[in-house]
Parts: sequence; structure tokens; C-alpha cells
Amino acid sequence: MCAPFVYSNPQERHLNQDNIFVALAELKETLLISNPTVCNLSASGLTLDSMPLLITELEPLKQVFALDLSLNHIRATWQELLPVVESFLNVVQYLDLSMNYLPALQSLQKDTVLLNKYKAFGERLSFGLDGNPLTHNQEIDHWIKAAKRFKQEAYGYEY
Repeated sequence: MCAPFVYSNPQERHLNQDNIFVALAELKETLLISNPTVCNLSASGLTLDSMPLLITELEPLKQVFALDLSLNHIRATWQELLPVVESFLNVVQYLDLSMNYLPALQSLQKDTVLLNKYKAFGERLSFGLDGNPLTHNQEIDHWIKAAKRFKQEAYGYEY
């Protein structure tokens, strides 16, 4: 695979449903090259309400293989977030939702059915933790490995 191209929201511009089309138009212009593309919309002020629109707009863009939505304003319960994650991971290969306003990962332990649905995405879904060393606790290490995998695939980090 060629080295990925990274589209990044300029100056971490605040995006919402009214102006997200500007960033998406810029993204589409960058897709004229044939390299796989990472769409970095981190720290853009995106909320859960803007996710359906973003999913719809990204769906035809087959070159986008990773989506970085870290450091946004996404607030949701694990149950509310699951269909959003499922939709995004039908469109892109890797998704990062770290450092949003989500419940603690430990709270997923209370619902094993929901936990297993999230874990079924394997290392395609990141909730951060890439800077943490492995703990030898399988539950925690799963999320650390997934975060490292996102950074490795999207940005070429070596661990």
C-alpha cells in the first residue's frame, strides 16, 4: 500500500452541520490523488448530531480508509454510540474516537453483550490509550492495542 495522504481540518476549524460541507469539499479535492487517505477531523467541535451527515458524505469516498474524530464534542452512552460506530466502520477501515465525552471504558464491563459488540470490531476501533504500556490485563490491553494500531495505520507511528 502507498503511504497514506492525511487530510486535516485546517487550523482545527470548528465544524457543525452548517459548515461541515466546507471541510468535506476540501477532502474531496484531495482525493484526486490515488493514495489511501486519512481524514483527520480531530478537535473540530463535532457532536453526535453531525455524525449521520458525516457518514453519508464519507460513504462514497472509497479512498478514505481511516477517520480520526478524536478530541471532539461527541457525547453519548455506549448504547447510543454503537450504531454510529457500526456505520462508520462500514465506510472506513479504522476509526478513532478518543478523548471525546464518552463514558469510562470500565463502564462497558457492566454489560458483557455490549462490550462484546465493541470488541468485535477488533483493532479497527480506537478509544485512545496508545501512549499506555501493556498491562497484562486482557480487557485493558485490547483497547491499548487498538489505539496503537490506529496510530500505526493512519499516521505511521512505530511502537
